[in-house]
Formats: sequence, C-alpha cells, structure tokens
Amino acid sequence: MSLYLGFDLSTQQLKIVACNEDLSTHSKYAINFDEFSDKYGTRKGVIANEDTGEVVSPVSLFLEAIQTLLDRMKKENFPFGRVKGISGSCQQHGTVYYTSGISDSLASLDGDSDKWYADLADSFSFPNASNWQDRSTEKELEDFEKALGSAEELCRATGSKAHFRFSGPQIRRRARGDSKEWRNTSHLGLVASFLDTFLTGQLRGVEIGEACGTNLLDIKSGDWNDELLSLILMKNSRVDHVSKEEEAEAAKQAREMLGPVVQPDDCKHIAKYLVGRYGFDEQCVIWPITGDNLATIMSLPLNKDDLLVSMGTSTTVLLLTEKYIPSVNYHMFRHPVCRGIYMGMLCYCNGALAREQLRDEVNEKYSTNGWDKFDEILESEFAKDEEVKQPEKAADERVGIYFPLGEIIPNAKPCKRRFTYSEKTGLVELSKEDVAVEQEAALIIESQALSCRLRVCPMLGGGRDTKSFEVEKALEALEKIVGQEVTVDHVSYSTDEFMKRPKSVYYVGGSSKNESIVRVFNDIFGARKGGYRVEIGDACALGGCFRAIWGCRPHEEHGLGFEDWIKERFDFAGNVDRVESARSGAVEQTWARFSDKVGILSLVEKQLET
Repeated sequence: MSLYLGFDLSTQQLKIVACNEDLSTHSKYAINFDEFSDKYGTRKGVIANEDTGEVVSPVSLFLEAIQTLLDRMKKENFPFGRVKGISGSCQQHGTVYYTSGISDSLASLDGDSDKWYADLADSFSFPNASNWQDRSTEKELEDFEKALGSAEELCRATGSKAHFRFSGPQIRRRARGDSKEWRNTSHLGLVASFLDTFLTGQLRGVEIGEACGTNLLDIKSGDWNDELLSLILMKNSRVDHVSKEEEAEAAKQAREMLGPVVQPDDCKHIAKYLVGRYGFDEQCVIWPITGDNLATIMSLPLNKDDLLVSMGTSTTVLLLTEKYIPSVNYHMFRHPVCRGIYMGMLCYCNGALAREQLRDEVNEKYSTNGWDKFDEILESEFAKDEEVKQPEKAADERVGIYFPLGEIIPNAKPCKRRFTYSEKTGLVELSKEDVAVEQEAALIIESQALSCRLRVCPMLGGGRDTKSFEVEKALEALEKIVGQEVTVDHVSYSTDEFMKRPKSVYYVGGSSKNESIVRVFNDIFGARKGGYRVEIGDACALGGCFRAIWGCRPHEEHGLGFEDWIKERFDFAGNVDRVESARSGAVEQTWARFSDKVGILSLVEKQLET
C-alpha cells in the first residue's frame, strides 16, 4: 500500500508523519532542535538579540535536523520506497537567502555524505533565516505602508498591513545593511520554499498561500506586486526617491530573485540524493510546501463558510470564504489548494490568560481551585439570562472588555472595562463595584465570542440568513442600537451582514476541552450545521499528508474539490465530538438572543483607547 509523508518544520522541532491512502496514520517521527543547541548557539530553535529585536534560525540546523531524522527513520526500517507523495508546512514568514551556486550545489550533492548541512553551507549568503518572532523591522514597516500610501491600502493589496514577522520587511532590512552577505544574495525564498527546494533538489519559488505572508503579493491577482517588490531592493520611487525607471528595473530583478509564485498543481519529483540515500521511489512527487496555519486548515474537513477556532493562550479564528474582505486588524490568505477560496485569520492576544484571571477571582471568592466553580457560575448565569432575555429587547444589556494585554483586535491598550446599554441613556461605563464576579464570568466568555462573531459575519458568503421570526427580531434588536449599519474596525457594513451564520465551527486548543466555555462560544456563533470539538494532533504535518494524498489521487476522483474529498474520508467518529447547546431551544433562537450585544460591542469598541 502507498504511503504519504507530511513534514512540519516548525520553530522548535521537525515532525514527519506518514499516512495511508485512507488518511489513517501509519507512523510518526520527531526531532527537537534543542539537540543541536550547543552546536548552533540556539535556544528553543532560535538565536535572539534582545537589543535589536532580531530573531533568527540557522539554516544549517534545519538541514542537519532533516538528515538526522530521515537517517533515524532508515535505521527503523521505514519503507521509503512505498512513499508516493510528500508535502508539508513550515514556520511562516521566515526568509532564506541563497548564493548563485545553490543550483549547482544541489545537483552535485552526494547522497553518501553524512553532513549535507556542511556540503550546502556556501549556498546560503546569510547563514541564518529570519524567524516569525523577529521585531527588528519597525522602519521597514513604515516604508511598506508609505509605498502604497497607507496601512489600509497595503492591506487592500496584500491581505495584511505591514507586520514585523512578514517576509518583505525582513528582506528590506537585510538589503538596507548592504552587507557582503546581501551583495552575495542571488535568490530569495521562505523557509517553506527552502524545504521544497531541498526535497526536490531544484530552486523553488514561494507557494501561493505562503506568499500572502510576505506583504509582497497582490492577493487578488495572485502575482507579485511590482511597487512592493522594488522596496526589497531599496529602489521604490515613493520611499527611496528613485526614478520610475529604476523602480521598474528593481521590480524585475526582485521577481527573478524570488521566482514565480508556485501554484497549487506545480509539483516536482523528489531529489536524486534522497532517492539514493533512503530508497525513495524516483517517481515520488513533492507537492508545494505551505505555512503552518494554512496546513492546519488542510488537516480538517473545512468547507467555505466554516470556522476553525483555536482556543489557546491567544485565540485564533480561521475562516474559509469566497469573499475577499481585508482589514488592518486581521489577515487574508489564498487557500493553498482551493482556487477562489481565501483564508481569513483573526489573531487575538487575550485568550486563555484573560479567562484564567477571572477564574482566579472566582476561586479566591469561593476558596476553590480549577475550573469547576467558574463553569458552574457560567452555566448558572446563562440559565438566568435565558429566563428574562427576549431577542428584541436590549435594555440594560451588559458587555465587558477584558484585555490584560494590549489587543490587536480591536487595536486597544490593556484595559478592563464594563458597559451597560439602556435605550434611555445609551452606553454607561460601570465601576468595578457594580459588577459581581459571577456576572463577569459570563461577560468575559461572551465578549470574546462576540468579538469573533462581529468580524466573521461580513466575511461569510451568501445573503442574510432565513427570514424567520427569530431572525427578524434579531435584526430589529440590532438596528435599535446601531441603525442601518454596524461599524467594525472603522469599516461600515449593512446590518443584514450580521444576520448570517457560519456553516460549521470546529474548536481546537487547550480551552476547547472546557465544555462550558465552548458551549457559550457555540451558541453565540449559531453554526447552521453545528459545532464540533476536534482532537487532532500533529495538524500541520497531517495537513501536508492529506494534501499529498489529494494531489496523487486517482484520476476518477479528479472531479472532487479538496474540501469535499477530505470530508468524504475524514474520520469524524474518531476525531470529532459534537458540541451541545448551553441553552434550551433551537440553535437559531440562542444565536438570535445575542444580536443586540453584537451591536453594543461595536459601540463599546469605539470608546477604547488605541
């Protein structure tokens, strides 16, 4: 039976997962980069300069880890000859810099050598790749926004405003130094394209989904943006004050250094040195390597208008959508496989930390430990609210803001504030004494879920949900508060946009194990096909496996899109638990009860200090 490999080259380790054609796991292997910390001077996989904010990872470390792990698999008699396809993911945004000798070095690499990391060392102009934790590009962020006029314009073009970790600003910072290393740079890549390059033995460009994390790709066209490309060679007419002719020439050169954007079906065969050393079949196909978040969505049966909510220290919401609605407060990416589909990504700083602070306050009051008392109170508060709440009535509704850390979504300073809404008086901020800790237990979970719903709704496809009694009352309640439009992150949307619900919601991460919290989130989202808690480890590597299996699928299955194909094969029984409602009544009814609070939260956010 054929096997498929998924690589996950993350910040601290390399994982390789092997899967069978039916998506079941055959075997798993991993190596932690701390094994090499003494040799490379790394800690948790990186070298950090606290003075400059620079964070890097040695490229030779990646190479040595790959060869070491593959060698261990060989010693354990892993059947490399049965591997038909390979894909995977890498830490997003990291940049790799090649000399002009990279192609010749790969062509002459000796499969019998035990030190590929040394054999290829001269192929990298900079020995270190940038890491997503790097914060040394403040000046470059200003330059990228100036090049297109504003953060909003940059976001509109590339799917994100300028970010420290993004690849374009990282490349420009190294170009600004005009060092010997930069002058020896002939080709540019990301960590993901580096892994693709090594596995194929050919210099590979950047995969289209991963390219969205560079601030260089025009996301709508799927091609590099020439104005932004000129920035990485320090020759942008608006920022660097060169002529348009010099800008155009720089953009052309940058295109050659990056290579064309790699499309979903652009695959290559495995490198000869891997065939010779490990016994891979020379017909084994390497499918494009993407970033970790993008690989995660390929590990689950997500269709358009489905959500994946990762409930960890921070909260991350991934959404598949046909609508391109960029915002400076979140990210939009191209799907690495499905053409015409985008991935929206909301990243909140205040997730589990904020919830744990309220839990600790509850435990202090009741002299308890753990989550049991918090959960009991949360469920009690929701039962109490259900008795008095009507979908069309917004009087004396409360919303809380709990940001122990400065928040990205919305852009706000650390704060802890509670507001009440009254039709007579409008928003009124409450003092701490006015809010009991029991009420706050409900408010914090509500506010976190409501913020997600507020931003997800405009990205969902189709029109408003069914014109049922509940939906009509929900719309009436929302419009009493905000009028005909809801403003989200300085953009106004019709209230009809907030009458839409996702199809399905999948919950992962530490807090997803807490049934009480997940039930509240699920009621607020009101998914039409339900909410599900997912237990799936090694998601990034599995996403690579599934992508490789799909790429190598039999010809008769070519009519299926990736979303439908994986949904037919995914082990729901073994990986998924359906989330029950925290309230009685139909899903639509519980969802409708929170529509007024969506409007109240949008008003509250306007009063937060940025």
